[in-house]
Amino acid sequence: MKYILKIRLDKPEFKLDYRRTIISFFKKSISEYQGGMYYDEIYNSGAVKKSLVWSIGFGKAKFNNDIIKLVDCNLEITLKISDPETALIYYSSLLEMKGKAFPLENGNHMELQSIKMIRESKINYELVIFKVRSPICLKKHADRTNRDWYVSIGDSEFAIELEKKLLEDLPYMKDKIKELKFNFDGLRKIVISSYGIKIPVTIGEFIIQGNTDILNHILKNGIGSKRNSGFGLVEAIVQKEVM
Repeated sequence: MKYILKIRLDKPEFKLDYRRTIISFFKKSISEYQGGMYYDEIYNSGAVKKSLVWSIGFGKAKFNNDIIKLVDCNLEITLKISDPETALIYYSSLLEMKGKAFPLENGNHMELQSIKMIRESKINYELVIFKVRSPICLKKHADRTNRDWYVSIGDSEFAIELEKKLLEDLPYMKDKIKELKFNFDGLRKIVISSYGIKIPVTIGEFIIQGNTDILNHILKNGIGSKRNSGFGLVEAIVQKEVM
């Protein structure tokens, strides 16, 4: 399911490293819903990974050092959850957060004004242009050195790692994933801050041609690493039949 959350701030500003704030907001809503009975299932160590991806829209904001300066006090969060049971838990918990002030830094607060359920159109054609709404993050881990690093557009491994993430999601579609055709000309690299760490990520638009089940999976679940943390949400802006 896809949800649009309308948020109102006391002051037209937000911390640049905003992902931890939004995750804290989600965690608080789950912890207070039904006495927190679903919190361990969703968030505690060892919990089964849930398919959740989200992005945040700041409008025509200015990014100054550690602060995002907004033109007004309104934010919009897009939240996608493919599992119906998990979607219902989030939707119900967020409904109970409506009208409650959630504290931010510098005396600011955010308040959920509304949450709207959107029926997302299905992809019916094999060529799609995707718009990246929250940056694509590709995280690699070396067991031998216990070291993490990140791959972004321009790195020779970008397409390989993107494919690996799809294979993790859809191991039973290995052959179809190998047949996908990508065009990354509309992508570019930026560096963002997440939990105090500078991460190279990828934004822009890209084209994929291939199996529609895979394309719909990407639309509903996002693509790449750390999707629960505000990365990898995409929207289909064009779909075409391959002649």
